[in-house]
Amino acid sequence: MKASFDIKSHVQGKSFLTYAAFAFILFGIKLWLIKTYGNATPFWDQWDAEADHLYRPFLDGTLGWKDLFSTHNEHRILITRLYDLALLCINGIWNPLLQMAVNAALHVGTLVFGIVLLTRVVGKNYLPALLVFSLFLFGIPFAWENTLAGFQVQFYFVLLFSIACLWLTVTRTPLSPAWWIGILCAILAFFSLASGIFAPLASAIVGLVFYATGLRKTAKQLAAAAILVGLFVVGWLLTPTLSYHAALKANSIPQFLDALKAVFAWPMRPQYISALILNAPGLIYSGLVLWKRPPADDRRWFLLALNVWTIGQAASVAYGRATDPLQSRYQDLFLIGILVNFTCLISLAQNKLDKFNKWKIIGVGAWVAIVSASLALFAYEEVPDHLFSKREFGVCEELQTRRYLATGNFIDLVNQPWSCVPYPDPIRFASILAFPNVAAILPANIRPPLTAISIESNPIDSFVAGGYSPSSPKRSGMTWGNYGARTNAATGHVSIRFEAKRDDLLAIPVAGYPLAGGNKIEIVQDGRRRPVSLSDNPENSWGLAYASVKKGPFSLVLSDAHSDTGNANWFAIETPYVVGSLDALTKRMLDNYFVFMLLGGILGFASLARHFTARRAKVGQTQPPQA
Repeated sequence: MKASFDIKSHVQGKSFLTYAAFAFILFGIKLWLIKTYGNATPFWDQWDAEADHLYRPFLDGTLGWKDLFSTHNEHRILITRLYDLALLCINGIWNPLLQMAVNAALHVGTLVFGIVLLTRVVGKNYLPALLVFSLFLFGIPFAWENTLAGFQVQFYFVLLFSIACLWLTVTRTPLSPAWWIGILCAILAFFSLASGIFAPLASAIVGLVFYATGLRKTAKQLAAAAILVGLFVVGWLLTPTLSYHAALKANSIPQFLDALKAVFAWPMRPQYISALILNAPGLIYSGLVLWKRPPADDRRWFLLALNVWTIGQAASVAYGRATDPLQSRYQDLFLIGILVNFTCLISLAQNKLDKFNKWKIIGVGAWVAIVSASLALFAYEEVPDHLFSKREFGVCEELQTRRYLATGNFIDLVNQPWSCVPYPDPIRFASILAFPNVAAILPANIRPPLTAISIESNPIDSFVAGGYSPSSPKRSGMTWGNYGARTNAATGHVSIRFEAKRDDLLAIPVAGYPLAGGNKIEIVQDGRRRPVSLSDNPENSWGLAYASVKKGPFSLVLSDAHSDTGNANWFAIETPYVVGSLDALTKRMLDNYFVFMLLGGILGFASLARHFTARRAKVGQTQPPQA
């Protein structure tokens, strides 16, 4: 018994290290993508769906439950709205970069959850293959739109709740407590994205197969299938038909079939032969399961249900967005379909077909090679240009929005390239920005900095406007520094007075050598003087220092106690601005993305070492003792 327990513990430990390695590496890749190409300026739907229809009524106390369940386009994004409100309440201000980082963690967690369930179908021996293939699939930013837009979390929620629904309603006894939790997951999937209705439909189809073939011909099974079909029908009826989206939908059967062909063939060329090759493992697997009909409690039915679900997702995209079904945001769904096909391929390879072992190996290798090459080619041809454009557009959108908020000049929004204004209607955009509740929570990168009430410098030339090294990057806001300012050997200080409208966390851009002996940056409020802490000297670049203030007036005091008149110990600040409570942590995570990747690599090597050590010990135990 003890030996059995030790082996079990070893397997669990090895699996944990392997999963953790995958999770950290993929999360690090996503953080790198967000840091390199992301921007905190909200984009398009965020101004309507978040700023105007969610945050504004929430902050003024008029948001009701009916609003949370209302439609956004064809979807009822209840889960996304609750999630966004939770992040806003925790952080204090709106930060799409925070949303992106948390979304990335949710996506990685969802993938780990799904792979755990897939290994329960094909066995833990295939875990490395599933993780390596998944890292290739999701490490390349095919679905960059979802990663680089905080609002796109509904795609990750629909994946999470759909997978949970299928597992619990297919592998658990109908109407059992676990099965009812699966029903709850089905409901949550629908309130994540409209295509969530295909989770209960896929489960219902498998359940009806159980009943029709006699695998589980019980009243409970029939009732369970009826409930699942009912959920699908109710979800379908609750999904609105929008006249302004009619042009996006398939208006004929040929148009729908062309779009469906493109979806099933992605990332290969939109041809029927491509679609057939890509989905052959899933088709063959489904046919074999239906033919052999294993017991109803066999986990292979879960993989069949996933196949049906991916068909539903493909059909919904092909019908609802027939004019452009291959947009990046949908590719997270397509990638799950490829992963499901890969898992089906593993399952097929497990079948005992001794006469065809050679062809089985050739078939598996050929499919993996063709799909991997197609993904790599698509990534090379399509992804870099889209990412570069996204970054450039984000910078331009941030600049124009900041400029408008600083000047109030409507010209800064009109007559601009469409890629430089983060909302397609400038008049509507200006009206949203004018709401006081929205202005109070704007992301730190576009919100106006605090306004100085008064400035007192002693002596008058100790700190001056623009007093930083010409080697430092230029700043758009008001700056004060002592670079080249002093004309005598006297020490000095400057006190800049501000008014905080509420208890806030401030970010203070700092350059130079504030940690040099004699230099100080302090907050003075209510008679108390607190130093502003910094970890290192930014030198000729600009870093950020953080300080909390209470509602009311406060002063930011810069002191220089050096007696020399040189510039070796200069320092400067820019006008501080309000940030959220998690903004500093978000920035640190994005700046240190490589730490997560490095930790994942270390855990991966540790997992490999543990595997080979255990394998060597096992070989030693099986060898006969020497005479």
